[in-house]
Amino acid sequence: MKKHTGTIAIIILVAAVVIVTVLSTFTIVPSGYVGVRVTMGQVSDTVLKSGTYLHIPFVESITKVMTKQVDQVYKDAIWGESSEQTAVYMSDTTVTYKLNPDMASYVVKNVANYDEDLVNMTLVSSALKAAARTLATDQVTNRSYIEAAAVESLQNAVNTKYGSDVVTILNVNINDMDFEESYQNAIAERQLAEQAYQKQAIENKTALEKAEADKQVAITNAEAQAEADRIAAEVQAEIVRIEAEAQAEANEKLAASISDELIEYQKIEAWDGKLPVVQGSGSAIVDVSGLVE
Repeated sequence: MKKHTGTIAIIILVAAVVIVTVLSTFTIVPSGYVGVRVTMGQVSDTVLKSGTYLHIPFVESITKVMTKQVDQVYKDAIWGESSEQTAVYMSDTTVTYKLNPDMASYVVKNVANYDEDLVNMTLVSSALKAAARTLATDQVTNRSYIEAAAVESLQNAVNTKYGSDVVTILNVNINDMDFEESYQNAIAERQLAEQAYQKQAIENKTALEKAEADKQVAITNAEAQAEADRIAAEVQAEIVRIEAEAQAEANEKLAASISDELIEYQKIEAWDGKLPVVQGSGSAIVDVSGLVE
């Protein structure tokens, strides 16, 4: 009985080894990956697309290399400076990249720990610093500027390290970035100064506009008064002229109406029946009051 049990155990063990051996002769390369055949430590230049592949157990293996889009996060702060040497930090950076499937064999041969270290912190840090130095202070914290510059800078870095067709940098997203505290304080002080200057400029402009308005009002009033005085003078002159013409016409009519008979008549009308006490003829003056008595 014991012998029979031992035989069964050996059979099961052999079957298990056979099954494992058979299964190990097949490798499935899933979608989003490519395969690289490695024979006794030698990496083949041929890249295997997704599918099922047969290989010699314990002699050959197929390394699966992901070619999907990768989002790699770098939490550490990276300090750099703008083109004007203003210090700025960048942290919590996400780099999105993709491996060229045709270059998977090259990566397996030349990059240790390629699945985690292909685009490493050193490359990213150098690229972000280089990108910041291309931008002015008022642009370096603007994501539309710094992230585009970072993509270009990082692409140049990986091209220099691996070649121009190995890795494609798709996007760089910097979630947190700002200036150092001393520069922030300087910005705050400058903003306060600018606000005070703008306020004073507005007040000065308002005062100047008011003064100009008052001046225009004074000029308008003076011009109006002068015009009124001129019109009044013209009216007064016209009144005097009309009165003078009327008086002259009256005098002319009066002079035309006077005659010797009218004068004698008026004398008679005005005589009170008394002779004059003094009457002169030429230069002689004679008192005739005694004659009358």
